[in-house]
Amino acid sequence: MASLSQDLSTALKSLKASGLKLTRTRRALLEVLVKEHGPFTIEELQQRLDGSCDIATVYRNMTAFGEFGLVRPCDFGDGLTRYEWAHSHEHHHHIICQRCRLVEELEHCVVEELEQLVASRGYSNVSHRLEFYGLCQNCQT
Repeated sequence: MASLSQDLSTALKSLKASGLKLTRTRRALLEVLVKEHGPFTIEELQQRLDGSCDIATVYRNMTAFGEFGLVRPCDFGDGLTRYEWAHSHEHHHHIICQRCRLVEELEHCVVEELEQLVASRGYSNVSHRLEFYGLCQNCQT
């Protein structure tokens, strides 16, 4: 597994390769995304930057990161888009608490075999998304 500094270095190289200028805000956003993994709402990202930029700046940067495939948007059905660094770790799914909205990653993916079946039918760039919903242990009491 890559170290945190290697992951951040990779993130900075990905940003440079995208053609986007490396600003202080973009670097700070990358550090949050790489170190804390996410997924994060725009508001959560802005809070983690300690108010050093406004919400519109975070939104514009996440939109730009998304256009270049640097972040992956996540929609958990609550009207909020969350973002996670697209290159930080292997394919995974999420489980979301229906009450407190806690989001946890599930590393194991049994759907990849089905993805290969779809590809065998001539489809290219095959991908999937899968989220699970339930009550976390804290919300069950």
